[in-house]
Amino acid sequence: MTERKDYSGEFDPGFRFEDLSKEALVRLVREYGLIVHLLDRAALTAVGLRYGQKVVEEIAIEEWRGASPVYTDRIREIMKIEGNGVSAIFKCLQLDPGFAQHYMDVEYELVSETRGFFQLRSCGALLDVEPFGERSIRGMCHHIEDGTFDWTAQAVNPRARIRPVHRPPREPAGRVPHCRWEVVIDEETEPVGEAEITRMTRGTTAARFRYPPMRDGTPHIPA
Repeated sequence: MTERKDYSGEFDPGFRFEDLSKEALVRLVREYGLIVHLLDRAALTAVGLRYGQKVVEEIAIEEWRGASPVYTDRIREIMKIEGNGVSAIFKCLQLDPGFAQHYMDVEYELVSETRGFFQLRSCGALLDVEPFGERSIRGMCHHIEDGTFDWTAQAVNPRARIRPVHRPPREPAGRVPHCRWEVVIDEETEPVGEAEITRMTRGTTAARFRYPPMRDGTPHIPA
């Protein structure tokens, strides 16, 4: 079958992603990464309108604690990301839908397998909340990030810690990069532990779903 560069032409009732060319898939994956943020904006805006900013932060923390360790495990499996060092954490972040490429312009600096840095030259999420003032900025860049980053890293190494070098509110105003973070793995650090919401998420149909082979027989999970 000829690869599709787009989905122009007639409707195909048997359409599958494997029918698309690499270029078309890249376009689609970019949009899917952004759709994650659109869904988040819609859901948390609805929560905020009804219950206020504090509840938004509480729900956002539970949302990401619940989902990110689970989907990171799945990404590691299908992309064969091995090891438990900082390079493996960075690989997972490069593929994380929470870091939608270009919308989040992320740069990485690997110092060793126990230490590294990443920074966001531009953060679309920050640009969304900056017009609402410091309270909203601290809610996202302090309360939510402090409550979720370590739990994202735990899918690779429960002893990993992610701490800010600097983060918003931006001082001076307009500062670039918007934020910078250090990742450290210390064997003396107590494992972060799995949150109850993560355990509950692992039991969902979505977390346990397994894709069938592709049309040509290629398995979804590589051998």
